Amino acid sequence: MQPDQKMNLWELLNYSLFTYGDLKISILRVALVALILVGAYFIFHFFRKWMMHLSIAEKLGLKRWRSFIRIIRLFFFLGAGLGSLSMLGLKATQVLAFQLFETEKIKFTVTHLLVVLTILFITRFILNLIEYHFDNKINQKRFDRGRGRSIYTIIQYLIWFTAIVLSLQALGLQLTWIVASSAAFLAGIGFGLQNLFNDFISGLIILFDRSLEVYDIVELNDGTVGRVLEINLRSSKILTRNNQVLIVPNSKFTRDTIVNWSHNEENTRFHVSVGVAYGSDVRLVEKLLLEAANGHEDISTNPRPFVRFNDFGNSSLDFQLYFWTANSFYVENLKSELRFAIDDLFRQNKVEIPFPQRDINFKNPIVIQKDPS
Repeated sequence: MQPDQKMNLWELLNYSLFTYGDLKISILRVALVALILVGAYFIFHFFRKWMMHLSIAEKLGLKRWRSFIRIIRLFFFLGAGLGSLSMLGLKATQVLAFQLFETEKIKFTVTHLLVVLTILFITRFILNLIEYHFDNKINQKRFDRGRGRSIYTIIQYLIWFTAIVLSLQALGLQLTWIVASSAAFLAGIGFGLQNLFNDFISGLIILFDRSLEVYDIVELNDGTVGRVLEINLRSSKILTRNNQVLIVPNSKFTRDTIVNWSHNEENTRFHVSVGVAYGSDVRLVEKLLLEAANGHEDISTNPRPFVRFNDFGNSSLDFQLYFWTANSFYVENLKSELRFAIDDLFRQNKVEIPFPQRDINFKNPIVIQKDPS
């Protein structure tokens, strides 16, 4: 009886619950499929824990880590799914050749779907690795942030373009046919996006000729002064002295005349004008102006400040104090502090700052009569 009971149990486990073509579902096969899927889940979970133990997540960053895990999970469960279908009596080749839909040009099968998904996932993973590399270079000060992000964006566009071409070819579509069939549409899009394309090309020019860099202090042709925060392919961000962020199209930098105060070197020259009364000791004035400049911590000592006796004005002797500073973004505040210091020194040394005066001469005597009342 015992052998018969074992045989009956085996027959029960293999009893076909559902049959469709080569697909046969029995209790045993369902149990084995469940075992495969649960096993794949635990193996994947163990693998993820092991990778986290190696601090891979911290090195890659949260976004890249999630992208990496998605790719691994895709291949894990793809393999588990094919194994499960094989266990149910379906061959992997049959599953992969299953046709999802058909058009005039392509027959879209499960294989096509998996190839396209694999290309997209791998593309995303490669981009995350490249981004990680650029972020490391930026953190190590080998790249400025704006230039590094711009180069990464160019690479990103090229890789995505390559991925799309590969995906289309995997579907059996020829790129020449796609371009030919959409030529009129692309021409219309190109005409409508002329300005955007111009900004994009300008971004490439700025990127490679290094005429503008992150943290440069620039003056736009409308007089706005700001610090460059980011240089992207289409536009750049500039922080003004009013703490406002301007988003400026890159074509403006290549089309208009822009003053870059930081292009040649870190220090930029500025001046403060002041007039003193006629009769003042001009050497004393020069000494006091230099004393005010040399006493300010933000004014460079190399080159040293100097004073120029500019002119004999209508009401004053006109001087200009020239100085260099690396703090050009807040130079107006620095000039204000200099003027306060100059005024204090002039008061202490009795140097007078005049105001316009006029002497009026009358040809004929003027008779002034008092009111009798």
